[in-house]
Amino acid sequence: MTQTVATDAEGSAVGRGQLAAMLRPVRGLLVGSIALQLIAAVATIVSFIGLSEILTDLVRNGAPGGIPAAAWVVVIAGFVVPAAHGLSFALSFAASRRVEFETRRDVVAHLQRIPLGWFTEHGSARVRKTVGADIASLSALVGETIPILPRLLTTTVLATGYLVWVDWQMALVVLIPAAVATVLLTRQRRNATPEETEHEDAARLLAARTTELAQGISVFKMFGQAERGTARFDAAADRFAETYLRAEAVEARRSRATTILSSWLVTIVVTAVVGTAFTAAGWIDGVDVVPFLLLSWIVSRGTWSLPLALQVRRRSRAVAAAVGAIFAEPVLPAAGQAAEPVDSAPAVEFADVRFGYRPDAPVLHGIDLRLAPGTVTALVGASGSGKSTLARLLPRFWDVDGGAISVHGRDIRGYPAEQLYRHIAFVFQEPQLLRRSIADNIRLGRPDADAAAIAAAARLACIDTRIEELPRGYDSVVGVDAVLSGGETQRVAIARAILADAPILVLDEATASADPESAAQIHDALSSLMADKTILVIAHQLPSIVGADQIVVLHEGRIEASGTHAELLVTNPRYARMWAAATGGEPTESPDTGAELDLAVAPSEPGWAREMTVNGAEATPR
Repeated sequence: MTQTVATDAEGSAVGRGQLAAMLRPVRGLLVGSIALQLIAAVATIVSFIGLSEILTDLVRNGAPGGIPAAAWVVVIAGFVVPAAHGLSFALSFAASRRVEFETRRDVVAHLQRIPLGWFTEHGSARVRKTVGADIASLSALVGETIPILPRLLTTTVLATGYLVWVDWQMALVVLIPAAVATVLLTRQRRNATPEETEHEDAARLLAARTTELAQGISVFKMFGQAERGTARFDAAADRFAETYLRAEAVEARRSRATTILSSWLVTIVVTAVVGTAFTAAGWIDGVDVVPFLLLSWIVSRGTWSLPLALQVRRRSRAVAAAVGAIFAEPVLPAAGQAAEPVDSAPAVEFADVRFGYRPDAPVLHGIDLRLAPGTVTALVGASGSGKSTLARLLPRFWDVDGGAISVHGRDIRGYPAEQLYRHIAFVFQEPQLLRRSIADNIRLGRPDADAAAIAAAARLACIDTRIEELPRGYDSVVGVDAVLSGGETQRVAIARAILADAPILVLDEATASADPESAAQIHDALSSLMADKTILVIAHQLPSIVGADQIVVLHEGRIEASGTHAELLVTNPRYARMWAAATGGEPTESPDTGAELDLAVAPSEPGWAREMTVNGAEATPR
């Protein structure tokens, strides 16, 4: 319990500091908006006081001979209030739009400097929620709440002061309900109830189940399990409804008294009853009840100002804390401008590389590895041996904890990110496409590429025919009028890498879970991509990498052995066992399980020549 309180206090402090930083650039606009609201508040009270004086004078002295001065005050105030109110909101909404824009811009700029591995760990949901809904919710705080609260507080204080000046005893009795309601509301709104917290959790669960159902309903229907597929969604929806009803019931019970006490109608009735009693007792002149009838409802309305401020503050600090959590994520150290590597395939070296996702849990230990220019290096090993981690360190998904990775003799940390990614491309098993046109997705690696270059890359990736079948061809938008299968998405990603033409390629075997037809097409595309590259392959199917120049066996984050396929069969028992398990004991041939990529590499004059086969048939670039 103590730890939870400490965590909440720490989060509140972070949120408070981040919120202040977000509002600092618009401080001038907000000060101007608040000043105008204060003018409107004073003008509002002045107009009611003027009206009270006019009515009191009419009762006491009858109709005046001319227009009283108080009438002119009321008229002028009637123009000042809406004018000040409108100008105030113009400033506050300008501030809210600026806060939204600048916060989103700064968050996105920071995200661009965060290691790529962070997105692998956290996914897109957190980023989407923070950049979208959370930051948008600040509009209500900046645009409405910050200007209105000072106005409510000012009108409440001024109205209360005037009524106390008229008759403090009557004011004391009339204002007791509003004071009690304020205390109760402040206590209620300071923190969320357990029922509200439970409902928020149910809402998040329902959102997750909705996404799950939308993504998987076709699979459930395919196997005749549509009802089973909706069961988890139905359970989440039922829980959402139940928690909503419980939260509303609790809210209704605890707010019943405060709603009655702060009601303007109740306030006026109480004022009339108390005023009549005081007048009958001779404690107050009957005409002095008029100011209370005119102004007491303003006090009751102000009852909600302090609780509202607390509630909005709590929500805003929570949002600011979520934004601050992203800003707190460490960024990759900035690098100076490094010399451009040569266009030919460069050498890559891992020198005593050590890395762990947490300081107390190292994953890689003292990796020493050299990728010779223009060769294929395959990483093999059991699940959890560090293959994917090692491969992702090359495109700098994370920075190493110790040692160094160099490209063309230079530490990759010395290259600016945009320069590094011009020389390292990567194609993984689950590529991501943006919700843009197919053409825009392919040209990501080369923004200046023209339509002819994009079409040529698509043709080499064996995806051109499918793209041309789309309603708008290369202008079709992914997820709108371009719905692609997994294999087709993979080939668009390969087309992107082909167009980028980076001399280093990191390849997570793209066909580990593909059907035979898609695997054949993907490997045909890869034959175009892999020519004259320094390649690092994460191997999931050993028969696909028997022709690699170098096969590296990883075990528990260390290099156990390296060499060619033939060498490792003889010298490394672990590799020999893996090969026997993958081929059913056959020493040299792979099972007929679909298209397999065979990288048969042989020296030639000059450099290296690759012969790539798909199910025994030569696959050459088209």
